[in-house]
Amino acid sequence: MEQLNSKVLLFGEYAVLHNGMALVIPCDKYNGRFDFYDAATNKKFALQSNEFLKKFCAFVSSHMDEGFVLEVKLFEQELDNGLFFSSTIPQGYGLGSSGALVAAIFLRYLKMAKGVKDELKALTFQKLHELKNGLGKLESYFHGVSSGLDPLSIILNEPILYKNAKDIVTTQLPKESTESDNVIFLVNSHVGRSTSAMMEKFNALHNDKAFRQKFAEHVAMNNNQAINSLLSNDTTAFYQSLHNLSTFQYNEMREFFPESLHDDVAKGLDTGDYFLKICGAGGGGFMLGFTQNWDLTQKNLSRFEPEPIYRF
Repeated sequence: MEQLNSKVLLFGEYAVLHNGMALVIPCDKYNGRFDFYDAATNKKFALQSNEFLKKFCAFVSSHMDEGFVLEVKLFEQELDNGLFFSSTIPQGYGLGSSGALVAAIFLRYLKMAKGVKDELKALTFQKLHELKNGLGKLESYFHGVSSGLDPLSIILNEPILYKNAKDIVTTQLPKESTESDNVIFLVNSHVGRSTSAMMEKFNALHNDKAFRQKFAEHVAMNNNQAINSLLSNDTTAFYQSLHNLSTFQYNEMREFFPESLHDDVAKGLDTGDYFLKICGAGGGGFMLGFTQNWDLTQKNLSRFEPEPIYRF
């Protein structure tokens, strides 16, 4: 069955739900696909996945959308035959484990999936918007609220730029280069987290008027500028935006970084050797890093297993 790559929300964590821009890119280091368990499979994991999918199928059948009709009966039959989701995407780490599952369900069970897949490279804004909303409703099972960008990016398997609710487009990152000094990487906090719990924590912060104003200014000045400068390959403006973005998150949202990383975030801001920011909901899992000195960064952050995902 079709294998789906994970994704990384490079920019837009929480901003995408509050009038900000977002940039999502595919990540082929982790992936998932549907399979049927047999004697050669890790039976315990397969059975656990199968039982979870049965609960998710019940949710799907009770949240049907006339414009997003799934073949629930076929889904139920294949679950009875041992269907499970085989995945290397770590759960609770910000790489779209739930988004990949939603994408897999869409591609296998949406009644008009073939027609949509044939049109993927030429989707109009209206179709992209409808698809994102339908996927978001499915993914809301996991997080309570979902923008739908994760599964949309995984289905398209290319970068998606979300400018605003009325402007979603596929886009291109600067040309990849294995020799470049500009490296985007993941660091493993070795701490799990719940997306829905972190979203509740952010919503509580956002209810405070003073924070809400600071966040709006941060989104306009740092988040959006970081996206624009990356896409235009303006590295000077890009790293300045990263410094500002990391500073804001460290000062105003410190609890969204695992405590074990606090000193390292501060050190990056002090030296400018690298910058760390939240990946997805934050609170644990992977964190995102950016550097122009990869060798030094690898040494400084070695206990967090820095892993390059894009070099330009």
